[in-house]
Amino acid sequence: MMRTPVRLATLVLSAAALTLSAATFTATPARASGRLLDVQVFDRAQNRELPVYRHQGRLYVVGVPGNEYSVVMRNRTGGDLLTVLSVDGVNAVSGETAAADQTGYVFGAQQRGEIRGWRKNLERIAAFYFTALPDSYAARTGRPDNVGVIGVAVFR
Repeated sequence: MMRTPVRLATLVLSAAALTLSAATFTATPARASGRLLDVQVFDRAQNRELPVYRHQGRLYVVGVPGNEYSVVMRNRTGGDLLTVLSVDGVNAVSGETAAADQTGYVFGAQQRGEIRGWRKNLERIAAFYFTALPDSYAARTGRPDNVGVIGVAVFR
């Protein structure tokens, strides 16, 4: 079956966001909402959704180094959606360098799910956490190009 992407969303987790003046950012609701899917980043150590900031056409969240986080997605439609999630350019299910045609999570109508890390097997995950580039999983595995980016490709 051929899948056709209907939306590609990215959030950027960037240390650069910390160095830019707060006046350059426009605060938005605490999640990225699309027609099909809501996406939020949840800081598990602080037990709160992270605010999303818009700057030059990109969405940013600012995390505390060392804190674990999760990506929370909610299907806004009446049908199933396939979501292909990548963090730091690495597919959250397969561990492969991310591409839209890879494996992902299926959400039923109005279903919500919290993804806490890269899937190691059916029982174990490697937690998502905020860290400096050299300490990131992607950089340690030779794939530093998209560190700081959360990508979600959505398919009907």
